[in-house]
Amino acid sequence: MTHAIKYLCSYGDLTEPGSTQPGPLADDFTLNSPVGVHADSYGRLWVCDTGNSRVLIFDADLSALLHVIEGPGEDTPDAPRLLMPFHVCPHPTHQLMYCTDMGHGRVVAFAYDEADVWFSYAFGEGDDHYLPLSDPNGIAVVRERDGVDYLYVCDEFFHTADDLASRCVKFTLEGDFVSQFRHVAGPGARHELLWPQGLASDTQGNLYLANTGHYEVLKISTDWPIVDECVQAPHDAVMLHQHGKPTGIGKFNVMRSVCVIGDRVFVPGHVENAITVYDLAGNEVSEVNGLLPLWNHTPEPVHSLSDFVYGALEDVVFVGPYQVCAAEGEADVYFISEPFASSVIKVRIPRMTGNGGDEDALLIESVGHRRDDQNRLRDSSQFNCMTSVIGFNRERRTVPREPQAAGNWIDQWATATTNIYKYWYDQFRTHMGIDPLARMANASLNIDSGNWCMKTFNTESDPYHQLQDMMRGFFVPGDLAMDVYYPHTPPLGQICPGTPIVFVTNFNLCTVTMYQFNPAGYLINYGMPFGREGIGGDGTLKAPQGIAINSRGEIYIADSLNNRISMWQLQPTGYVAFRKNFRWQSDDDFTPCDIAIDAEDRLFVCDQFNNCLRVFDRDGNSLWSYGYLGYCDDVNVDYEKFMLPASVCIDGERLIVNDLVNRALKVFRIGEHTLHYETGISVFKKYPDAGGVWMPYFIYADRGRLYVPDTTFNVVNVFRYGAAEPDSAGIAA
Repeated sequence: MTHAIKYLCSYGDLTEPGSTQPGPLADDFTLNSPVGVHADSYGRLWVCDTGNSRVLIFDADLSALLHVIEGPGEDTPDAPRLLMPFHVCPHPTHQLMYCTDMGHGRVVAFAYDEADVWFSYAFGEGDDHYLPLSDPNGIAVVRERDGVDYLYVCDEFFHTADDLASRCVKFTLEGDFVSQFRHVAGPGARHELLWPQGLASDTQGNLYLANTGHYEVLKISTDWPIVDECVQAPHDAVMLHQHGKPTGIGKFNVMRSVCVIGDRVFVPGHVENAITVYDLAGNEVSEVNGLLPLWNHTPEPVHSLSDFVYGALEDVVFVGPYQVCAAEGEADVYFISEPFASSVIKVRIPRMTGNGGDEDALLIESVGHRRDDQNRLRDSSQFNCMTSVIGFNRERRTVPREPQAAGNWIDQWATATTNIYKYWYDQFRTHMGIDPLARMANASLNIDSGNWCMKTFNTESDPYHQLQDMMRGFFVPGDLAMDVYYPHTPPLGQICPGTPIVFVTNFNLCTVTMYQFNPAGYLINYGMPFGREGIGGDGTLKAPQGIAINSRGEIYIADSLNNRISMWQLQPTGYVAFRKNFRWQSDDDFTPCDIAIDAEDRLFVCDQFNNCLRVFDRDGNSLWSYGYLGYCDDVNVDYEKFMLPASVCIDGERLIVNDLVNRALKVFRIGEHTLHYETGISVFKKYPDAGGVWMPYFIYADRGRLYVPDTTFNVVNVFRYGAAEPDSAGIAA
C-alpha cells in the first residue's frame, strides 16, 4: 500500500512577497500569467499579476510601478495575502477597485486616492442566504432598470452535489448578497453555466458572460426574472454563436473573456490569437489580428536560434489575448493582458468601421520582459508556460527487449551496419571513459513553451539547479509533450548507441521532432521531424499532444483535433513510418490528450472531454474504460470522478492521473480490467511554494517521485507518493 502523496519541493523562480519595490521599471521586470486589467479614475493601470498572487498598479505609460498589493494590508494582519487574483473592476462612483481573489473565495475592495491604496473591505464568505464563493473569477458592475448599481461575480467552479452547474452571483456594491443564477432558459436552448470566466456589462443593463465550458458568450438582460436559479429569457440568450466542439486544453481559441467598451463588445480568443469585435446587437464588426510597433525598441538579446523567431514575432501577433480595457482619456487606446506571454500591452486600435473587415493594432508600449533568465549562476529559472517534464532512468537500458522481426533487406542492412558501429563505439567509449549520460543521471528535461526552449534540471540537488545549454538542436516554438525511447538496437545514424532518443510533439506545426545525445552529453537533432498538418488523412496530425513509445519502437500520439490515436513505427534505418489511426470503439467524440504504456504494452489514454481513461491493447483494440464525469470534492471518496483529465503517467505498477479541473493528483494500482485507487491529493488553492498548482499539464513519475509542471504558476512541483523502488521490468520508456 502506498503512502499519501507528499509535496517535496519545486523549481522555477517565484516572486517572494515584498521583493518588488515601486519605481521605474527595470529592463528585466517580469510578470507571471497576468489576467485582469483595468484603469482607475487617474488613468493608472491595475494588473492582476495572477501567477505571482499580487496586484500591481502602473502609470498610464507603463514606465513605472506605483504600487504593489500583496494582501489586505497592515490594518488586517490576520487576513491571508492574495492567492490567484483574477479580475479587477472599478466602483462606478467611488474610488474603489474590486478584485476577485480566487484562491480565498472572496472579493476584496481596495480604496485609493492619488497617492495611496489601502484595503477597504472583503466579502463572499457566505451567510444564511447563500453559500460562500468557491472560485470567483469575472466581475462586473451593471446599472439596472431601477437605477441602482449591482455587482455580479462569476463563481467559476461552484457546484452542488446534485447540480454540476456553476453560478453567477449578484451583490450590492457593499457586498450584500441579492440573488444568483445557474442556468439561462428561454424559447431556445437551455444554457447551463459551466466554468464561466469573463463578465462585462453595457449601459443598457445587459450582462455579457463568457461561458467558457460551453464555448459561448451569453447576453443576459438584468430585466429578465430569475426563477429557481434560472434566468427566464424571452428569446435565445446566446449573443454570439457557439465556437463549436471543445478542442482541448492548450487550444487558445476558447471564449475565456468578454469585454464591453462603449458600444463595442471585445471577445479575445474567439478566433485564435485574435480579438473579435461585435456591436451590442451581436453583429461582428471586425477582427483584430496583430500588432505593428509604434516605436523601435533596442534589440532583444539572442541566446539561441529560437530567439530570432521570438524577436521577429514579438511585435506582430497577439499571443493568447485575454482581457481588454480602455485607457482613460486616450481615444481608441486599450490595454490587453497576455497571460501566455506574461505581458500586458498598450495598443491603438482604429475605430471599427462596421464593414466586417480586419483591423491591425498598433503597439504603443508593453510591460513584462520575457521570462527567460539567462544568468548562468542562477539556481533556478523563470519558466513561462511549462508544459511537460521527462526524466531518464539508466536502468532501463539493461532491461531485455523483445527482438524485432528481420524486416526487409534495407532494415537488415541498417541493423548490420549499426551493430558493427556499436561494437567499435563501445570499444572507444570504454577505453576513453566517455559517458554521454553522466550529467543526465538525475536530471529532467523541461519544455518551457512560453520561452521556446528546453531546460535541464538536476533533480537530486536541493535546491534544484539548472544545467545550462543542454540543447544543441533546434527547438521549435510550439513544442509541447515528450517521451523517451531506449532502443534495444540502435537505429542507423544514432551517434551514441545505448543512449535514449527523445521525442517531442509540436502542437502548432503538427509534427514530432527527435533528439539524440552526442558524446559530450548534449541533445542534438536526430533524423527529420515526422508527421504533417492535416485533418483526417493517414500520416497527418492536428494539434498533437501527448506521446508514448513502447519497447518495440511503436509510437503513439494523441492526435487531439483529429479525435484519434496516430500510431507510427521507428525503423532500423531511423525512418519513422506511419502505421494506423484508431479511436475508442470508432467513436468520433473520442478526445485523446495524453498516453501512457504499461508493462503489458497496454495504452492508457486520457479521453479528456469524455472525462475518463480509455485502455487499448498495443494494436489499438479497445479494452476497457475507467472513470466518469464529476467534481472530486474529496479525493479519497470521489476518485472515480474526473473533469478534463489532462495527463497520465505510469511508474512500475502504478498509474498517476492529472485530473485537471478537479486539480487533483490520483494514484492507482493497475489491474487486469480496472484501476485500484491508492491515494491522492488536492493541489488547488495553495501557494505554489507549498505544492499548489493552477494549470498542471503533462506529468511524469519515476521511482516514487512525481513531477508536475504548471503552465501558469510557472514552476515544477515535485511530490513523493511512496518509497523509492526499482523500475519494473518491461515498463516502456
